[in-house]
Amino acid sequence: MLTFARWVSTPENRAALVAAQRVADCVSSRLQRREVNPLFLHGPAGTGKTHLVTALADAVLRQCPDLTCTLLPAAELADGIRNAQDHEPRDVAPERHSDLLVVEDVQHLPAWAAEALIEVLDHRTGHRQQTVSTATVGPGQLTRLPARLTSRLAAGLVVGLEPLSPASRLALLQDKAARRQLALGPDVLAWLAEHAGGSGRQIEGALARVEALTRLNGRVPDVRTVVGHFAAEASGARPTVERIAERVGTYFQVEARAIVSRRRLRNALLPRQVGMYLARRLTPLSLEQIGTYFGGRDHSTVLHACRKVEATLARDAALSGAVRRLQAELA
Repeated sequence: MLTFARWVSTPENRAALVAAQRVADCVSSRLQRREVNPLFLHGPAGTGKTHLVTALADAVLRQCPDLTCTLLPAAELADGIRNAQDHEPRDVAPERHSDLLVVEDVQHLPAWAAEALIEVLDHRTGHRQQTVSTATVGPGQLTRLPARLTSRLAAGLVVGLEPLSPASRLALLQDKAARRQLALGPDVLAWLAEHAGGSGRQIEGALARVEALTRLNGRVPDVRTVVGHFAAEASGARPTVERIAERVGTYFQVEARAIVSRRRLRNALLPRQVGMYLARRLTPLSLEQIGTYFGGRDHSTVLHACRKVEATLARDAALSGAVRRLQAELA
């Protein structure tokens, strides 16, 4: 069961946990004045958004079983809106009357449903009903959706969840291994924290495989066995300039080929500089090798890009958060 009690708090998700708990308390107390409404949680897949909103609804229903909570994927909500428009009175649709409405994966909302969701949000705000939304990116990056919608989604509190650092992955592994009653050695847990991936799903998957190894061999595997079992995947997951360019391009919504092109495209300048910066930090390549990949640029250009990104990180919180997230996902 996905509850707050089973949540492992880390620096990457602590703010989101506090926000979700505040919303649960506020809805359960039936306060007319909502401190956080709407709440928007965003982060890459596997950072725990579904766990948090499910735990939020669980906390509300445990305290107040008579309240109604509706959790809907955005695509399913869009289908419900279409059916309501065609067949049902809009005032009885669940997105209208629920005490708590959670819309998950807003990035999948069809553009045609945007205006209908705006009406729903305005109705709920006017009636002081709590709304929570989730997405893989923040409202400002939902560029496929109209500003009229994204501005409403961002009107309350927006909180990001970042991929887990190795230290946080270790804490999560220790908690989940204990729940599975897997007595793994500290060297095994440390290796998995470094190589099993940065998301909760990847960690769950890695532990399930180690548990299967334990049953197969009749004993808890040592670190050599675990390394041998995961060696091919660990090697394939190492950051490369190709992976870096692809991931940076996806984040900044620029094609990877534009980032590595010789052409000086304005929309590719910052992503290219970030890509060079990450390549220098995450790969053993020389400045010359990095420059060659990113459009045949010389080592001085790469060094300038890295220094410029470092200087910008100190004063630009948005870019700093983006770079931390990208680095954690790629490492």
